[in-house]
Amino acid sequence: MNYFFLYLALIIPISSFAQRNVIIHGYVQDAHTGEKLIGATIKAVGATNGITTNKFGFFSLPVSTTDSVQVSYVGYQSQRLTIAYALNKPQIINLQPAVNLLGTLVIRQSTGKDTYQEATMGRFIIPLDMVRKAPALLGENDILKTIQLLPGVQAGTEGTVGLNVRGGSPDQNLVLLDGITLYNVNHLFGFFSVINTDAVAQADFLKGSIPARYGGRLSSVLDITMREGNLQRWKGSFDLSPIAGRLTIEGPIKKDVTSILLSARRTWLDALVWAGSRIGGNNNTSGYGFYDLNAKINHKFSEKDRLYLSFYTGQDAFSAKNTVNDAQYSNSFDWGNRTLGLRWNHVYTNRLFGNLTANLTNFSYAINEEYKAKRYYVNRVSSGIRDVSLRTDFDYFAITTHSVKFGGSYTHHTFSPEIKQFAATTADTTYQPTPPIQTDELTAYAEDDWTISSKLRANIGGHYANQFVNGQVWHSLQPRISARYLLDDESSIKVSYNQMTQFLHLLTNSSVGLPTDLWVPVTDQIPPEKAHWWSVGYSRTLKNNWNISVEGYYKRLQNVLDYKEGTSFQNNFSIPWYDRVSVGKGTSYGAEFYLEKTAGRTKGWLSYTLSKTDRQFDDINGGRPFPFKFDRRHNLAIVVSHDIRRNKTLSANFVFNTGTALTVAGTRYTGDVPGSDLITKETSNEYTWRDWQSTYINLPDLHERNNFRTLDYHRLDISYRITKQKKHGERSWVFSCYNLYNHLNPFYLYYDKTQLKQFSLFPAIPSITYQYAF
Repeated sequence: MNYFFLYLALIIPISSFAQRNVIIHGYVQDAHTGEKLIGATIKAVGATNGITTNKFGFFSLPVSTTDSVQVSYVGYQSQRLTIAYALNKPQIINLQPAVNLLGTLVIRQSTGKDTYQEATMGRFIIPLDMVRKAPALLGENDILKTIQLLPGVQAGTEGTVGLNVRGGSPDQNLVLLDGITLYNVNHLFGFFSVINTDAVAQADFLKGSIPARYGGRLSSVLDITMREGNLQRWKGSFDLSPIAGRLTIEGPIKKDVTSILLSARRTWLDALVWAGSRIGGNNNTSGYGFYDLNAKINHKFSEKDRLYLSFYTGQDAFSAKNTVNDAQYSNSFDWGNRTLGLRWNHVYTNRLFGNLTANLTNFSYAINEEYKAKRYYVNRVSSGIRDVSLRTDFDYFAITTHSVKFGGSYTHHTFSPEIKQFAATTADTTYQPTPPIQTDELTAYAEDDWTISSKLRANIGGHYANQFVNGQVWHSLQPRISARYLLDDESSIKVSYNQMTQFLHLLTNSSVGLPTDLWVPVTDQIPPEKAHWWSVGYSRTLKNNWNISVEGYYKRLQNVLDYKEGTSFQNNFSIPWYDRVSVGKGTSYGAEFYLEKTAGRTKGWLSYTLSKTDRQFDDINGGRPFPFKFDRRHNLAIVVSHDIRRNKTLSANFVFNTGTALTVAGTRYTGDVPGSDLITKETSNEYTWRDWQSTYINLPDLHERNNFRTLDYHRLDISYRITKQKKHGERSWVFSCYNLYNHLNPFYLYYDKTQLKQFSLFPAIPSITYQYAF
């Protein structure tokens, strides 16, 4: 890391000797809304190299006073500027949205895969217009479900939003909302995510090479930037789907100075269930609901100083109450995220841009069970994680061939795993909870996007992190490098190497991604997870807006965790979590194919992944490697959107996956339990006899972990969208069907006596969604 900062010390003075004698710098924004455009390209006309705007729309470009500068962004009309004098203050460049062939505005029509010219590989800018048009379960469009259709990404259980990237587990994905970590992205037990598409400006997904500015996870990064709010006029939209309603309002508090964005979503499942139970006269009641609220305020103090305040809160709550004779049983389960971030942007010089961020994030859940009769018991379990952090990031535009980023952060973590309490008629016991664990994390990074020649470009960087916990200090130095070599004007070869370290673990019990999964830190006994991975790829731009890419990867994982045989979250309460886990390793390798059409009336992509993933633990499966539960050999996805007319769009998704790996008993046997000869049908009641039989007479022989696969998974989703311009806005109807041909995919397997059967959750599900933008 010290060598890299020495390298920067040599690069920065070089910039002062650049032959260009004027530096144009400033912001690129939407002319209609005033929102900043992320990733807009600025270069001197005729020049080979240019630069792109950062996450806040800022750029800096050395030019000559005789140059003309061209500014372009996908979906917007390009603009050419003539530089005739020295520019000493930030410039504001307004781009007009383009008009497509159908005569409508094209706004933020970003491509799915980034250009073949950049140094990073495996990067996708998620096309939000495709997300909104795509078929969706119960009409709820979801960015994470669109990401599941990309190469190298495995979905968890059917219908859920879990991401398993290149052999990784869900906790190995870093999800950032305006730079703040989200620890749980699930609503409705994982079937929907907490990401509200209406509040999103850009979603950047990286899985092939991870720049040095990101750290703390092993597999991927999803960096979501919230919209800033319209600085010119008030506008809004609302959606009504079969399961939830959404409302978004934005506008200027003071025109061109301060704006606000509010976006809310709430389900009405709880109201429907409550009404149904009242109508049916049922004393047994249950309810489920969730909500989201995103808010962001953007204020411009001057051309050099801007302040952003962003907030998110979301909560799920489930409850059930049953009454049988004089016995009452009730349980509840709730979980949620809270985030708060304050950002200050400052233009220090015409080459140096800085961003200072203070963040707070909190995730927690609680489970309550209560039984009341002649005897009673109460059981409560809760857990959570809370972070307070301060981060600083700098962009230094040295010369056109060097774009440097550097910075660092401090984070104070508070982990509160497994706080348990149990009360009963004869006892009132609080299980000895694992005390909250306080950890402190320091990071520093530096990276340089270096255009070495007209053909060779590289992103070189280093990420340093350490973690202080229980008197132990864990250190990690992580080199990152990716490079691109242009074969010709339309194709390139890319290679990358990433070393990653993760200082926290997720102990999971199922593939559904339930919030009962425990976030736990490294300890003096449990080391951090590590990953080394290598990638190589080929990309080519074809005619008529077609792109194609092929990538291969090999990943080696160290210090991954799993529950030991016979233990889980649900048992052994008296044993702390770190004594219930085993530390092991894993490998993953595969090849990914991607074909995409980015523009025209018909857009979409085809992705295919061939991969293999395994895990190995000394005290699990006899020490032998076994398939990871998310190991699926073949993954195919086809995504198509076709504009039939100006106001009518037909979209479809097709998915095919190899079945999920799971453990199934090959044989069964009768257990030898001391004292079992005293338990007979004659000496016990009927319940005790049946319970003993089911427990000890038919025990499974689980000698191999994940020795069975479910049937292959496949489905077709389709949607038809009709839009009409009204007097005061735009109205849309979306008709969709999830699993159109009603293929019953396995959700889980179970034994019916000696026969193995599958339970399927989603048949063909039609839905109608109403949308209105005003």
